[in-house]
Amino acid sequence: MTSSDWTIIDRAKSVRRYSRLDEIESVLRDHWFSYLLVVPIALFLVSLMWFPFMRGIWMSFHKWPFVGEPQWVGLDNYTFLMSWDVFFTSMKATVLFATTTFIQLVVALAAALAVSQISRFKSVINGVFLIPYAMPPLVSGTIWVYLLEPDLGPVFGYLTKWGVLAESIYWTANGDTALAVITFATAWTFWPFMFIIFTAGLQKIPDEYYETARVYGANRWQTFRNITLPQLKGPILVAISIRMVWNLSKVSQPLQMTQGGPGYETSILAVLLYNYTYDRGQLGFAFTLGVILFVITFGFVFLFIREFERENEVGRA
Repeated sequence: MTSSDWTIIDRAKSVRRYSRLDEIESVLRDHWFSYLLVVPIALFLVSLMWFPFMRGIWMSFHKWPFVGEPQWVGLDNYTFLMSWDVFFTSMKATVLFATTTFIQLVVALAAALAVSQISRFKSVINGVFLIPYAMPPLVSGTIWVYLLEPDLGPVFGYLTKWGVLAESIYWTANGDTALAVITFATAWTFWPFMFIIFTAGLQKIPDEYYETARVYGANRWQTFRNITLPQLKGPILVAISIRMVWNLSKVSQPLQMTQGGPGYETSILAVLLYNYTYDRGQLGFAFTLGVILFVITFGFVFLFIREFERENEVGRA
């Protein structure tokens, strides 16, 4: 290419750059009041969220005791994590615990579909379904600890009395059983959140769609697969993404019901982070765990955004 060709290319780039600047200036001039309203929110996010988060990343490169002077260690915290068996045990527990999201999805979707077919006492049934979500997690966790207490709780008491079990199961002594119990308890507590989203989504589906399906002789499965499920794809993506993020950062019920034991078998990453922050005062190492947890959570948020945008593009097409 000759020098004149490069000159033309540079001029074209300059024109595009100036056109973008003019476009940005026009948008700011037309919507200045809207952006002005965003400023307090932006300041809040920067001062109370992003600044502490960036400081946390800085702290993760230090040995930072709760009391005393921090010491720069570079990548030692991250290197130690990659060779620490407890970390991989916690990762395994975190992944398995995250399956509670899909348990909640199945229960909430089935309940929403069932309630949508009911014409009488719908408000009462909705209210009953929302009771677990209305309870504070610590309260519901306490209830499940009492119900499943091997020696005094009513569940194992009745199961052994009726001959279903020969003896009570001491579930806190076995990692797999303990993880299954806290997963179940969390699913029971938070499935109504998805139920609310799905109920709202079902109400937005026009009745004409179902009337047309009945005219063409579609059965219930065909109606669900071709009408209900596609219309609920957006709410399902929203519900899964929000609940997945919340479940990955869940502390209250796992910590209350098992304290992360036995050993580290139920110490999901959020519980491990909590223990190293408040029990051991190792803030630098705790923030290292927090950065790893953030990366995992951000991965799910990214997937949600990508799928949601893809859904909007298909809807517009």
